[in-house]
Amino acid sequence: MSKLLFKMYGVPDDEIEDVRELCEVNNFAIYETEVGRWGIGLAAIWLSDETQYESAKAILDEYQQARYQNAQQDRLKMQSLSFTQGLYVKYKQDPEKFSMSLLGLAAILAISLYPFMNL
Repeated sequence: MSKLLFKMYGVPDDEIEDVRELCEVNNFAIYETEVGRWGIGLAAIWLSDETQYESAKAILDEYQQARYQNAQQDRLKMQSLSFTQGLYVKYKQDPEKFSMSLLGLAAILAISLYPFMNL
């Protein structure tokens, strides 16, 4: 009988890909389900062979612990950045979005201050 291994609801795509690769590398027989047209299903990765569940769960728990530690290290690194370094990191992640945000901020500031410029 099948056993639920990993729920995919709200999970980043890169994590889902990593879980698929882990299952493939360790030769776990899996299949996936989706939420479906009406959104009432369960998007998940299921283990076909229930006897492999304990080893698969142990490997998955180890992976998730390592992912959590990496995320914590990244968070601490971002907190240690100064304001301008943080802005530079945001710019490098998505320059177009960053530029449009600055342009929007400048437009709102200009519209807000325009009535006071004529005094």
